Amino acid sequence: MLPPRPLRAPHPTSRLAHPPRRGWLRRTWARHPRAALAIRAALAAALAWAVGQAIPGPTAQYPYYAPLGAVIATTFSLAGSVRESLQAVASIGLGAFIAFGVGAVEAQAGMLAVFVVVALGVLVGGWRLLGDMGSWVTTSALFILIIGRDDPVGYIGAYTGLTLLGAAIGIAVNVAFPPLPLAPAQLALTRVRRVLTEQLHHLADGLDRGEAPASGEWDSHRRSLDPAMWAMREALHDAAEARRWNRRTRRYDVAIERQDRQASALQRAALLVEDLSDVVVEEDLAGLERPALGPRLRPAAARALRLLGDVLAQVEGREEETEEVRRAREALDALAREVVAAERDAGPHLVAAGLVVSVRRCLEAATDPPRFRVAG
Repeated sequence: MLPPRPLRAPHPTSRLAHPPRRGWLRRTWARHPRAALAIRAALAAALAWAVGQAIPGPTAQYPYYAPLGAVIATTFSLAGSVRESLQAVASIGLGAFIAFGVGAVEAQAGMLAVFVVVALGVLVGGWRLLGDMGSWVTTSALFILIIGRDDPVGYIGAYTGLTLLGAAIGIAVNVAFPPLPLAPAQLALTRVRRVLTEQLHHLADGLDRGEAPASGEWDSHRRSLDPAMWAMREALHDAAEARRWNRRTRRYDVAIERQDRQASALQRAALLVEDLSDVVVEEDLAGLERPALGPRLRPAAARALRLLGDVLAQVEGREEETEEVRRAREALDALAREVVAAERDAGPHLVAAGLVVSVRRCLEAATDPPRFRVAG
């Protein structure tokens, strides 16, 4: 089993490798947006509870629906807050319609009425436009059928109205304190960089030693990339969702653009590593009669892959070209020259030529302007 190769230290001139000291509490707060979500939800629920209790009339019997709506509306993004609030109110309305219709036929909330309400609620709740709030169709239908059967119209009005009021308060809190979870997205990008760098170094070590990894070893390396890529996509999706209608977005335009470019480069790199693994493990180190690279090309290919890994380890770039990028370009040029020389002596090396093209594309994706700063 090949030992993991340690990652390179951050470049000393990087601005992002040594960010300004913001304090432990502020860094922790930025990296864990759920803490801010909890505080926003608690604040919105408390305000909604106070407002709900202040409303006169029969609605005051159900003040707890106001904080419920506030919690529903408190999400990681303002756009999500509005969307889920509308979906929740629509779900409650549909549930009320189902319960009201069933109650008109079946006066008592017996077993048959519950059966029909739940069956219809689950069916309607699967409507795509209701999203994750679709489960509220069944919940509201049961509440209205069982709790509000004595005064269904008044209960429906209180339930829907107070939930909508609480949702409006939750949206207002999100407007006042808009979330923008960029730090979790950056951490997810860093994890993907680390995994890709380790895999490229592992491939390079295999080429240097001239032997394939042990049975199943490379499969475990491949599998380690999947959860990191999934987490990166989820974090970037959350960050993109949080930008919509967010007044803080303009302040972070540069950071957002940088994250988008990093994600694009890392996704290309992930595909490259997958292709390279097939070339190196299955076609070159598998003991074939005519290997894809062979002893002549392996040293140059190993150096190119290792230095590409060093570049990916610092894909957060700066405008000037780093020493790692220059060395990677030189190694890639040397590999290209070796491939040309090998083709003159022994005929076409299509796989090796394809390897050169793939590494070049990945290097270009990671270094196209605005170039990326070195990061740890």
